[in-house]
Amino acid sequence: MTLMQLLTIVLAIATTLWALETFIALPLRQRQAAARLAAGEAPDAGALRSLVAEPPLSKLMANVVVGILGALFLLVILMRQDVDFSLVLVVATAVTGLFWLLYVTVTRRFRVALLAAAGQKEEVPAGQPGGQPALVEYSASFFPVLAVVLLLRSFLFEPFTIPSGSMLPTLQIGDYILVNKYAYGLRLPVAGTEILAIGKPQRGDVMVFKYPENPRQNFIKRVIGVPGDHVRVEGNRVFVNNEELPRVRTQFEGAESWELYYKERVGEREFMIRHEEGREISSPLVDQVVPPDSYFMLGDNRDNSRDSRYWGFVPDRYIVGKASLIWMHKDPGLHLPTFGRDGKVQ
Repeated sequence: MTLMQLLTIVLAIATTLWALETFIALPLRQRQAAARLAAGEAPDAGALRSLVAEPPLSKLMANVVVGILGALFLLVILMRQDVDFSLVLVVATAVTGLFWLLYVTVTRRFRVALLAAAGQKEEVPAGQPGGQPALVEYSASFFPVLAVVLLLRSFLFEPFTIPSGSMLPTLQIGDYILVNKYAYGLRLPVAGTEILAIGKPQRGDVMVFKYPENPRQNFIKRVIGVPGDHVRVEGNRVFVNNEELPRVRTQFEGAESWELYYKERVGEREFMIRHEEGREISSPLVDQVVPPDSYFMLGDNRDNSRDSRYWGFVPDRYIVGKASLIWMHKDPGLHLPTFGRDGKVQ
């Protein structure tokens, strides 16, 4: 078991205990107190306030949850752990929304009745006697933000960072790009199921998708073959439907003598690709027809790209979106961001 898995389990246990105390144990005590009030008993104001104050267990679990979330954040940043952020966002939105809904529809009325009997109102800061439970306060604060981010990220645009040189020279390490999430149809987050057809990937598009060998990881490559295409790769030559993709040798500023740059065309898209002299023999031989609802992908840095030549086709359900815009660049390490590469992804 990894440290991240252990922390995730502890986080789930702490959140569950916190929720049980907030939505079951405390409301039961409040319900009993409300019943005594209805029967004519009149407990003192101090006893009533103690029933609506934050219980010690809730305070402890709140500290544990905040601490673990901070540790997980540092772990992801420092150790560059692969995280399915879409799944995390969906779970966080669902959990905070559920907690807020439970309070509004079920447990709030007991609290309000007790507060009224004690001569108090609910609208006071969290953590003070009479304030909403901390779990409810956090949920009510974060749920709208998480929901908006989820909608924007799932159906409009999502930011990505380029971590490798497999798409050189089109995309460089450290490029920050925006991915259009609706260009290829609206899809359910995490599942990837298309719910509204808008468009399909076209030859030459730069597409972000879930890596078929590890769906938690996102990859970015160029679409070369669409369903039904016959794709053949022989060394550094690429054929689609028995026609070689036309390319012309070109110059690239700062290129080494062993670097070969070409302008290649597929469909109506023209773009630059990179080869390394003498390495074309290392490319696997490919001669296949693209299956239905699948795509054949290649990196523009042809001799330094792990793509469909090695792991096969990308299923339609793994599509994330279309790379549309470079909006910032930051070299690895302690460097300031630059904006000289801003523009449309070719």
